[in-house]
Amino acid sequence: MFKKIAAFSVGARRRHWLAMAAGLLLAGQASAAGEAAARKYVAVSLLGDTVHVVTRQDQTGSRLDANLRESFEFNGGVFDQAALAALDAAVRKADTSAQFFGLKLPSAKVFGDPQALLDGERFVTPAALAPVLKQIQATHLLLITNYRTENKIRSKEESVGRGYLEGQGFFIDRDRWMRGASDIERYKGFLAPYTYFKISLIDVASGQVLSHQLVTRGEAWISKRKEAVANPWEVFTTEEKVETLRTQIREEVTEAVPALLKPLPVH
Repeated sequence: MFKKIAAFSVGARRRHWLAMAAGLLLAGQASAAGEAAARKYVAVSLLGDTVHVVTRQDQTGSRLDANLRESFEFNGGVFDQAALAALDAAVRKADTSAQFFGLKLPSAKVFGDPQALLDGERFVTPAALAPVLKQIQATHLLLITNYRTENKIRSKEESVGRGYLEGQGFFIDRDRWMRGASDIERYKGFLAPYTYFKISLIDVASGQVLSHQLVTRGEAWISKRKEAVANPWEVFTTEEKVETLRTQIREEVTEAVPALLKPLPVH
């Protein structure tokens, strides 16, 4: 579906989105839909399906990020779905008269480069999104994009991260000795699932970014399992890796929403 949409002209994409808007909505009206003052939020998550695997590698005498980087894809928008579901519940709780519409997109790149959608404190509305916002009569847009910054992963005792992280993924350190539950226990290496993203609250009429919340969550994990002792990547199974990232996203979105919506007047 993404290739199809990406190949459309701007005009064709506009018509396509208008025709498909109802099918893309994950959530509909709140109970107070008839209230004229109710805000209408459209939520877009552009976390995407990419999982980054960053392995620590130091480079003597250099401040450059020498970490090894790989990435792989999970199909089905599992991270965006987790983000939208958490936004839905948190927004309805914080703004009880609101209407919420979560857009399920075929790709994080359906609007082009996600980072290009924000120009300082202003939102650059993509041609393909404008008719959807108009049809819904949206008052506010909630936009989730990946965020890149310094590695902030910590263990119980100290900072253990190096380099830069972005989006969702795992940071692996195979050499650092980590303290276990007791002072006697020591384990070599750790695996740190992380989620780095930004949630922006945007006024649709003006395009102004009213507020944003930055998420930089990362947790260092060790395991006594034989496989994990030999290779920190085996701390979690594949299913556990996916669910761990989804859980982080849900929890961080839920926690961020009250502060995100603070600039709005109380109904």
